[in-house]
Amino acid sequence: MQGWLKGGLLLVAGGILTLPLGAADWPCWLGPNHNGVSTETGLLTTWPSTGPKLLWKVPGGDGYSAVAVAGGRAVTLVQRKGEELVIALDPASGKELWSTTVAPGYKNSYGNGPRSTPTIDGSFIYVQSVSGPLVCLQADSGKIVWQTHLLKEFGAKNISWGLSASPLVDGDLVYALPGAAGAGMAAFDKKTGNLVWKTGDDKAAYATPVAATIGGKKQIIFFTAVGLVGVTSDKGKELWRMPWTTEFDVNIATPLVLGDHLFVASGEGVGSAMLQLMPGGPPKTVWESKGKGGVMTSYWANAVPFEGHLYGLSGEFDKRIDLNCVEIKTGKLKWSRKAFGKGALIIADGHLFITTKTGDLVLARATPEKYEEKARLKVLGDNRTIPTIADKRLYIRDKENVLCLDVAK
Repeated sequence: MQGWLKGGLLLVAGGILTLPLGAADWPCWLGPNHNGVSTETGLLTTWPSTGPKLLWKVPGGDGYSAVAVAGGRAVTLVQRKGEELVIALDPASGKELWSTTVAPGYKNSYGNGPRSTPTIDGSFIYVQSVSGPLVCLQADSGKIVWQTHLLKEFGAKNISWGLSASPLVDGDLVYALPGAAGAGMAAFDKKTGNLVWKTGDDKAAYATPVAATIGGKKQIIFFTAVGLVGVTSDKGKELWRMPWTTEFDVNIATPLVLGDHLFVASGEGVGSAMLQLMPGGPPKTVWESKGKGGVMTSYWANAVPFEGHLYGLSGEFDKRIDLNCVEIKTGKLKWSRKAFGKGALIIADGHLFITTKTGDLVLARATPEKYEEKARLKVLGDNRTIPTIADKRLYIRDKENVLCLDVAK
């Protein structure tokens, strides 16, 4: 079954399949459909000169974790006073409901603190510490239910810039990347933390695993230091493997599942490709755009899909970063806003909501015709964190504070 994402619907041969949507929540990395697209409408897409109303601004802490929102809580990971903590905030007021220490603080020459984003699943929250612990907490109290240390448990060494993949919770399991011999990838019972399966010798990279259903069968796709690996969700049996190596092992951007297609991209001159996932074997390449002139060289910020196009930041970490629009079916570059700069983006109500590394909040129309910037505000300090939209509130953060803005029309 071939399909392409258009807005909040999946266009498939012979009809339209509605994706599971959760308009009021953004419970995990890249949102409810794991693609950086919000299904909310009725948002403020013409801003006054002062920007959307600031509802609250509260102290957060060091790190790059995004904000997950569900069940009346806004949850993120921060680093304070030498500790890595999960904090839960009241979405209406910003009041800190609870905080729980999950690991010692983490220091790195490219930035301190946590990298991954919490996953809220009903009454529980799952977090991956930058230094190894995978932890399940009660959502109402922050009390730790179970924890396992991925590095100590499986005898692995932390990767160069710290564990960054967010926990993928799908069905009864939590998927993670220990990156160890015999346990490159693993799944745990989400209620008990017991190991369900482990597989492979792959060293971990930085991308979050994703789930795809192909030919009626669920598979989990990992983007490791050596490539893409698809395994059965229940037993971890390897279904296919596709080499994808990047200098310094910086496979960072989460692969995007688009129906039965998969978009994958990385930096260091590698580029991007669109793959068609197959029920009984390795994927087929639909198009690829490799090398320095690639149309979407996603170094660390994910591209996002909308109405047949990908919008994303393309370029190398220490070189010029452009904002590009690429046609999903063909890989054709539709437009490029040159030297846009480092940042992260999501799409909501037909617009790009972008936070730049230097602290700007940018609003632009998501259209393949041209780059159309509608507003730009200086609201943050240095950051690399993707925005969150939930219940018509926009959550953004830097390495000191968490902010919430009212974006209801």
